[in-house]
This record gives sequence, structure tokens and C-alpha cells, in this order.
Amino acid sequence: MVKTAREIMHQHTFVPGDMTVKEVSGILNQKRIGSVLVKFDKGFGMLTERDIIAKIIVEGKDPNKVLARDIMVHPVVTIGPEVDLYHISRLFNENTFRRLPVVEKGEVIGILTTRDIAKQFIPQLFKETYHFKDFRF
Repeated sequence: MVKTAREIMHQHTFVPGDMTVKEVSGILNQKRIGSVLVKFDKGFGMLTERDIIAKIIVEGKDPNKVLARDIMVHPVVTIGPEVDLYHISRLFNENTFRRLPVVEKGEVIGILTTRDIAKQFIPQLFKETYHFKDFRF
């Protein structure tokens, strides 16, 4: 049976929109994660390590003065918890994002990353490769 988003998602981290990018960077480092969801008055956005590099470091802005809501990505593509692994993989392959919040009844219940997807396929790949290791062509 094909797994669903609910079965492979992991816990998400929310930060307030008025948190500085410096503070967000500390959370990313402390939790060893690559993104956070940013709460603001109209919902949520996403802020990633890549956003911080491109919008703060490269542009020479002060991370102590820029707020998370000022550089977050919004709107964010989301999926439901019952979406299957193949559909999720297709979404990642057809788009440039690497993270998908999982939303149920208007609430974020988790997040999926391309790493979560790889963890599902890699064991099967090795199993199949091992099965054919003695096959002679």
C-alpha cells in the first residue's frame, strides 16, 4: 500500500512574523532544521535557510533588523494528509520547492520535505539493487 503524507510527515516549527531573521537563524541552528513556518495575521508563510542567504547575506542586510515576515515566502503550496507518496513526489519534481506543509481542516499538522520522500524510496532501491547483484548479463 502506498504511504500518505500523514504517515511520512514530520513535526513543523512555527515562529512569529515579528521575530528577527537573526533569532530565526538561531532556531534553525538549534533544532538542526532548514525551514520554519512564519505566523502572521493572514495565515502563514515559510522561511528557509536559502531565503536567509539570498535575501539577507547576499544583499548585505542586517539580520538583527529584518523580520521573518519581511522575507518569508507567501503564499505557500500545501497538501492534505491523505495525499499519497507518488502524488507528493510528482509535486516536488514538477516544482522548485522542497518543502510542503501538510494542512488538515485549515490547520498545519506537519511538514514534508524531499528528504522525507527519499527516505521512503531509498530502502526499496537498495533492496531491488541487492536482489539483482548476482544477475549476470
